[in-house]
Amino acid sequence: MAAQPEAQKQPSWWQRIFTTAPRGQYAVDEKQQVVKENEFVIMRWNLLFLIFDFIIIPLPLWIDIFCPIFAAVYGLFVGWLGAFLLTVCAWRSLQANYLMNRVVDDTWEDKIPRNTDEERRLADNLQHLVMMCGYKEPMEVICQSIDSLAAQSVAHRLIVVIGLEEGTPDVAEKAARLKERYARSFKRFHVTKHPKQWAGGREIRGKCSNANYTMRAAVTRLEEYGDLDLSCTTATSCDTDSIFAPRYFENLGYQFLTSPKAKEVVWQAPLYYNHFLNERPFYVRAIGIMRAAYMLGFLIPFNINTMSIFSFSLDLCIKGEFFHAHYQMDDIIYTLTCMQALQKRVEILMIPMPVVSGPTSGGSQCEEFSEWFRQSERWTIGACEVFHYFVVKRRRYNCAAAMSYGTWFVIYYGFILCSLTLTGLAGFINYALVNAKRDTIQQMAEHTGQYPLDAAANTGVMIAGFSSLAWTYIVFLIFFYLDREGCKLIYHLKMKPQGAEDTGFCQNFKDWILMWPSLVMYSCVSYWAIIKVAFYGKRVCGHDPSSKDNLRGLPLGEALTSEASTAAEASESDA
Repeated sequence: MAAQPEAQKQPSWWQRIFTTAPRGQYAVDEKQQVVKENEFVIMRWNLLFLIFDFIIIPLPLWIDIFCPIFAAVYGLFVGWLGAFLLTVCAWRSLQANYLMNRVVDDTWEDKIPRNTDEERRLADNLQHLVMMCGYKEPMEVICQSIDSLAAQSVAHRLIVVIGLEEGTPDVAEKAARLKERYARSFKRFHVTKHPKQWAGGREIRGKCSNANYTMRAAVTRLEEYGDLDLSCTTATSCDTDSIFAPRYFENLGYQFLTSPKAKEVVWQAPLYYNHFLNERPFYVRAIGIMRAAYMLGFLIPFNINTMSIFSFSLDLCIKGEFFHAHYQMDDIIYTLTCMQALQKRVEILMIPMPVVSGPTSGGSQCEEFSEWFRQSERWTIGACEVFHYFVVKRRRYNCAAAMSYGTWFVIYYGFILCSLTLTGLAGFINYALVNAKRDTIQQMAEHTGQYPLDAAANTGVMIAGFSSLAWTYIVFLIFFYLDREGCKLIYHLKMKPQGAEDTGFCQNFKDWILMWPSLVMYSCVSYWAIIKVAFYGKRVCGHDPSSKDNLRGLPLGEALTSEASTAAEASESDA
C-alpha cells in the first residue's frame, strides 16, 4: 500500500491541542538568530557592579586608617541616604495604597467613552491578549490563576494563551485538560508548546524565550482569525501563580482607551506576595513585604522597570520586536526593548488593583532557604545581565533617557538592594573595632595628619548612625502596615478567603525585628551573585524557574468560582 502523502495525513491528537506555531513575518527572528563571531564575553559591562562589592561596601572597614573623619561622614551619609530613600518609598507606597482604597469598588466599563463612531468601534472591539508562561508548575496552581482570569468582569474580552515549554512533563495531557476546562471561559483560549532553542542557539531557556515564542504564536493566530486590530488590543504577561483582581482588565481597558499615550506606556499592578506568605519563614516574608513596598515606592513611580505581571499595547510589543530570547529577565529586558522602539524612557502607569503573586516556597526549612537563596541570586544575576545589555545598546536611546534610566537602575539594583544594608553593617563593624585599630590609626596619623576622632565625636557618630537605623525600623512598620492593608484589599475583592493571610502580633513583631537581618541576608546573596556573574559571565545567566510545588491552589476537580461561572456564561452568550 502506498504511503499517504504528507499533505493528506491527519495530525495526531496532541498536535491538534496546541496553537499554531509562529508563522509568516512573526516567525522570523533574524536579529536573535545572528551568531556573533569573535564576541568578547569576558569584557562585560556588569563588571562595573564590582565597584559596589569591593569599594562602596567595604570602604568603612579600612578608610578610617587614612582619614577617620571621612569614614565617619561616609557612614552617616550612606545610612541617612538609605533612610531617606526608604522614606520616599514608604510615602509613595502610602499614596498608591490610598488610591487603591479609593477606587476599589469603582466600575470602569461604563466609563469608556462612546461618543463618536470611532470610540464606539474601539469600545465594542476592545480585547485583551493574556499570556501565561509555565513549565513544571502544579496544575492546581495553574488552574487557580486561570480561574482568576475567568472571574474577570470582562472575561468575554480575554484571549488567554498558555505558553508551555516543550520539556514540560506530560505537556500534551496538561494542554488537553486545560483546553477542556477553559475552552468556553474566554473569547478564545489557546495553549502553545515552545520548542527548545526556537530562536537560535543563543536562546536561554526560561520565560523570556517562552514569552517570545508564545506572543508571536498568539499574534499569528489573531492575524489568521482577522482579529489583529492594534488600535484596540492590549497584551498582558503573567506567571502561573498570578491571582488577578476581578476588575483588573476592566480598568486596563479603560486606561488603554482613554490615555493619550496608550501605545507608549506600560501598566503595572501592585504585586502582593500574600499567597500563604504567613506560613513562610521570616526571611521569605520579609523579602516579600519589601518587594511589594519597593514595587509601589520605587519601580512604578520612578519608571525603573516592570515586574513579573504587566500589561502593554500589542502595538508596542510588535514595535519592540516582542521579547529578547537571549536574556532571562523578561520584565526588565522588555522595558529596555520598548525604550529602543520609542527612543525615550517608558512611562509605567499603575493599575490600581492588587495582584497576588506566589513567594518562594519549599517543603522543608532547608528547601525554603535553598529556594529563597536560588531565586534571590537569579534576580541579581538577571539585573547585572540586563545592565550589560543596556550599556551595549546605549546609542539606541536618546542621551537624557539613557542617563536618567541608568542612574535609577544603578541606584535601585546596586545601592538599595545590594549595598545599603551591607555598607551600614560594615560601618557598625568598623566602630566595634575602633579600639583595636586605634594604634594603627595613630601611626598613620603621623604621616597623614588625620588623627582619630575623640571619644565625644565617636559617641556622636554612633548615636547618629543608630538613629538612622531606628528611623529605618519606623519605615519597616509602614511596610508591615501596607502589607496588612493589601490583605484587606485582597479579602474585599474575594481574591483570597477572609483571614487566609492573617498573622498574629507575635509573628509580626518577630518578623519586624528580623526585617533588617533579612535584608542583610538578601544583600549578601546579591553580593555573591555579582561576583559569580563577573567570574562566570553568560554561563550563569540561565532562567532557573522558582518551584511552585508547595504553593497550594484549588483542588483540580473543584468547579469554577461563581464569579468565573458567571463570566463564562456571559462569554458564551456573547459568542
